[in-house]
Amino acid sequence: MQVLRSQPVEAYQRYTRGLRMPKALERHAALFLAKLSQATQAKTVEQLCRDEIAWFEQQYTNNNTRAAHMTRYRKAIARLAADMNLSDDITYAQPTEQGPVRQHLALAFMNYSSEFHQQRQAATKTKTKQQRRHRVPFRPFLLIEAAKGAIASTDYREIAAGIIAVTGRRPTEILKSGEFEIVSKYQVEFSGQLKARDRTEAYKIYSLVPTNLLLDAFTTLRRDADVRALHQLENTAVDSQRNSTLNRAIGRLFGEVLAPPVGEKFLSAKNLRAAYTNAAYHLFGLPSESIGSFAEDHLGHQSSSTAANYEDYYCIDDRGQPLAIGILRHELGQQPAEPLVDKRTTIHVDGLLKDRFDAFGSGTHKDKILQLLDIADRYEAIQRRAERAEKERDEAKQAVIEMAQRVSIRVEQSKPKQAHKPIPDDWTKAPNDELNGDRSPGSADEKIRRSIEAFQDYNAGLPQSEQWAITPTVVQKLSGSNSQRVQDYLERHAEVAKMLEQYNAGFGYHQNRGKGNPRDSVKWSVAYGEYKW
Repeated sequence: MQVLRSQPVEAYQRYTRGLRMPKALERHAALFLAKLSQATQAKTVEQLCRDEIAWFEQQYTNNNTRAAHMTRYRKAIARLAADMNLSDDITYAQPTEQGPVRQHLALAFMNYSSEFHQQRQAATKTKTKQQRRHRVPFRPFLLIEAAKGAIASTDYREIAAGIIAVTGRRPTEILKSGEFEIVSKYQVEFSGQLKARDRTEAYKIYSLVPTNLLLDAFTTLRRDADVRALHQLENTAVDSQRNSTLNRAIGRLFGEVLAPPVGEKFLSAKNLRAAYTNAAYHLFGLPSESIGSFAEDHLGHQSSSTAANYEDYYCIDDRGQPLAIGILRHELGQQPAEPLVDKRTTIHVDGLLKDRFDAFGSGTHKDKILQLLDIADRYEAIQRRAERAEKERDEAKQAVIEMAQRVSIRVEQSKPKQAHKPIPDDWTKAPNDELNGDRSPGSADEKIRRSIEAFQDYNAGLPQSEQWAITPTVVQKLSGSNSQRVQDYLERHAEVAKMLEQYNAGFGYHQNRGKGNPRDSVKWSVAYGEYKW
């Protein structure tokens, strides 16, 4: 007997959440899972899988995209199977190192052969070889200066990009899972690595800037309200919501000091990791150690073949000559400076205050502090709105008094009093449902910004034919702004206009033809809250 039976299709979307599927694929996969949950015979399972693969391969023609999404299908099937009592009729024995394991029969059909993967990986291997044979030079100290400017920013995206550049960590490690502990002037102990398999212990890495500057920037980043909101999300959701945004910041901050590797058009976090590896090797490495071995140790990889992916750059000095190895190694033993902020999340309090803190909220000390900070942010926002409302009431009262001096009190009292709607100080903090439809000053800029971001997030991972070219026309339609406001926004934000020009360079003139109204498929990021157009 199966546990799952006759549930709405929407109920099966819980098995696809967090797998980074496009919305259309996520809905179709949920329908497939609903049908699969009711199948009791092998031939039914096989037919459902063949029908799904036929639809799937019509939607996605790129083999790398097919492979990535097929892996997500298999994870969703495994989740579904964990909630079912599987009969022998719809299972098969999968050999493992620990012996055969019974798995849902759909996993045998929803899969690609090793020959398929070898064929699709051939182009990637060729590209990697080209990059390793034609490495791109860069001057590491220019990169470090750009990173120092980034970590001193007040924009969390720029701070995160800077920290990636000086530590070589992944975006989600910087935004959510990772932690740093100072060891020396240029060394920290890092924990919270992703894709680590069985490796969970902390290990030492190098920082390209003094570690007190790194810890100050990291603390500022983690205290940002937008970053704290990511704490409750799955790692895959953090990736899907923030990677494209961070990559745009990386291109803007480092585009003049670091070129993309051969065969790539735009800088990404992966490129910064590669540049970090080379810079750290030349600053702190040993001549007797290969850069591949260095990368394996300090990027946390468990195989030399994976570490080789970061050999597409090399460091040069101001004369354009290859940089020596270990030029700052003599400073590794120096004592670090004290960070300006206290990053510790363990508190020490006495008496009644300790009792109140222990009774507050739930989770670890770190969790409780995050909860307190969220409450403080909400209270501060309420207080600001209250102060603005009080000021507006005082101004309205004064206006009534002045009017009463010129006209009769009776006429004045007959006039309806207009309620003043407070205008947010920072529209980027406004929830989607509050921003949508608002016509207050400043709201249009934020609608346009979120709309551009929404198109980029929607396009991520889709075949080029299904992507939207981000033109002023579609931005106008999605944001609800008129064409003049969109044009004015792009004129005032020249870096955005330049980014869109580069972004759209690979699209044809009729890229958006036949796609209809963008509001039918594209929405502002769910990170700003749920809403309806």
